[in-house]
Amino acid sequence: MLAAATALMAFSAHVAGLMLTIYLLRLFGQGMFPHTAYTATARWFTAQRGKALSLVILGHNAGEAVLIAGFVALSAAIGWRLGWLVLGVAVLVIALPLVLWLAAVERVPASTEINPRVVDARDWTRGEVLRDPLFYLSMLGFMAPGFIVTVIFFHQVYLVELRGWSLGVFASAFVVWAGVNSLSTLMTGYLIDRFSGLSALPFVLLPLGVASILLGTMTADWTPFLVMALLGASSGAATTTLGSVLPEVYGLRHLGAIRALIVATTVFATAAGPGITGYLIDIGVGYPAQLIAMGVYCFPVSVLMAFVARRVRARNLPSKAVSDTPRA
Repeated sequence: MLAAATALMAFSAHVAGLMLTIYLLRLFGQGMFPHTAYTATARWFTAQRGKALSLVILGHNAGEAVLIAGFVALSAAIGWRLGWLVLGVAVLVIALPLVLWLAAVERVPASTEINPRVVDARDWTRGEVLRDPLFYLSMLGFMAPGFIVTVIFFHQVYLVELRGWSLGVFASAFVVWAGVNSLSTLMTGYLIDRFSGLSALPFVLLPLGVASILLGTMTADWTPFLVMALLGASSGAATTTLGSVLPEVYGLRHLGAIRALIVATTVFATAAGPGITGYLIDIGVGYPAQLIAMGVYCFPVSVLMAFVARRVRARNLPSKAVSDTPRA
């Protein structure tokens, strides 16, 4: 389907066809591939789930960094339509056989992949999740990183003008964001394997909260670099923690359906963020004040995430008593 979508893009000649093509590319590419990869990795690993997810996430980030620039160069050389056809052929000739080969043999976990500190929950259905009060409390934390980071990135030009910074300097700070994001992804994966995803959950939003308050109050030239480091720390930790903590909260059998529900909600929050903040700016609510409010929001929600983690652990105790050997 992804190859078919790339072919449609190559031959698109009408806005209706373009809309269909973008929908298919989003659904089977940027939407389905990360969702499938994160879900499969979480189901395959237990003791090393954090490390495994962190490597998958780094691969995703590397693809965004390399493939986009590569396609720009390819389009400049052979044209964008032929470039899309080349991508479709690459998906069929390279990616599809590689995926089939990698998934041909079911993975057998080693004895070292049993972590006595991490016990996955019983297998909840999506309907049960929707009736769980802890789900709605945890969503207050899950939605925050995408909402806040997208708002900051979307309104960066306006923010730079308010603070009197150079747009070039602010753009250069993204290098810090990318580096710290990668380090945070790996470090969070290691810590999750050492402790658990639930243990990491209360700390994910703290750097994000500090970063938002700094953007709302500071005007020094070094502020963007510190802020980007903090944003990278939260972004890397958030993605790895979400993938690791869901099996500990809702089990593995329906993990794909449950994760899809959460991702759809967070994507909606991400899309809504710039529009909401833009409207508030237009009616006179200062952007710095909004950033401070978003930063302050992160701290009580972090306390709430600690409460959620404690309740989930208490809820999982009966299942731990039934079997002394966690799922491998």
